[in-house]
Amino acid sequence: MNSITLKPEINELYTLNEFILNELGEKNIQVDLIVEEVFINILDYSKTEFIIVNAEYDKPTLTIEFIDNGIEFNPILKENPHLPENIDEAQIGGMGIFLTKELADELDYSYINGENYLKITKIVES
Repeated sequence: MNSITLKPEINELYTLNEFILNELGEKNIQVDLIVEEVFINILDYSKTEFIIVNAEYDKPTLTIEFIDNGIEFNPILKENPHLPENIDEAQIGGMGIFLTKELADELDYSYINGENYLKITKIVES
């Protein structure tokens, strides 16, 4: 599994996207959405000092693990938001974790020794 350590800064998203692209070998919009939503949520809410991302692509399975030392938070337990009936009722925010749960094939979370571990498994079709 390949690994990268990132600072909790928005410009690190570009570095993370390149890292995932190098692992996967091609762009995948669903993977991009998952990675961005998880990274931004960690950045905005965790108060972490670092973000470690491990990735491995063993066709067709992509495994991405996010590790941070921020506030303990299990996104799997977060209730899904109320979905609007139409675009006029839609509100900004609150959909990132829901999107991640919908797009990922499997999510696993643990909190060990003061660190959040979020493992995401995604079957990537070529």
